[in-house]
Amino acid sequence: MGSVRTDQPQHIYPPNYVPPPRQIVVEDRRTMQIFTGGSTVETIGGFTAAILALIGLTGYRQIYMLGVASIATGMALLAHGGSIVSRWQEVLRRIEGDRFDRSELIGGVGTEMFGGAVGVVLGILAIANVRPFTLLPVAAIVFGGSLLLGGAAQPEMEELVPDYDARHRRITRNAIHASGGVMVLVGIAASVLGILSLLEVGPVLTLPLAGMLAIGIALVLAGGALTARFVRRFA
Repeated sequence: MGSVRTDQPQHIYPPNYVPPPRQIVVEDRRTMQIFTGGSTVETIGGFTAAILALIGLTGYRQIYMLGVASIATGMALLAHGGSIVSRWQEVLRRIEGDRFDRSELIGGVGTEMFGGAVGVVLGILAIANVRPFTLLPVAAIVFGGSLLLGGAAQPEMEELVPDYDARHRRITRNAIHASGGVMVLVGIAASVLGILSLLEVGPVLTLPLAGMLAIGIALVLAGGALTARFVRRFA
């Protein structure tokens, strides 16, 4: 007699689940590819920023390390927010009828994109030696505010990708919620460090470098959690 394999993941669908039409499936896959690309770039950008900030903390070319880290962080935030905005109609379709505050998601994504664009400009100006001791702490403050609001909206990202595997859904949900909390705490810390640097309470560049290191780690955690959720749809 044949045996039934039990090593495959068991997908538990709702009782009223109806397979979507082919056109929706194609759009769904395209959306997942864009979302996955955005969260992957966020992870890579955060990792790059963390490494550069760590090098800067050793005292090596701090202005350039912090400037490039600001550019990497800005690009990471822009990529993540841009991936959602580029499929905004699809996002609205996914969250339609769900009971959560849509304005929180809009505010978080918009703040991330604005903060990312500002951070890239500030990083470029600092590398060009345009008032780096002022612009780099300001960049830390801007990124801190972006993470503060973006982290609050992070749990809402889970609603964009339904997952019918109960075990995987629980794991990724916990990871996404935890990363959102980390982003909020890091955002507050980075903003405080940037303000202290502007007030010259301590080393002017070391403080924003420490903030940028924390921001990079937070983006790695947030991007990694979202990527794990999005990639699952390709399995």
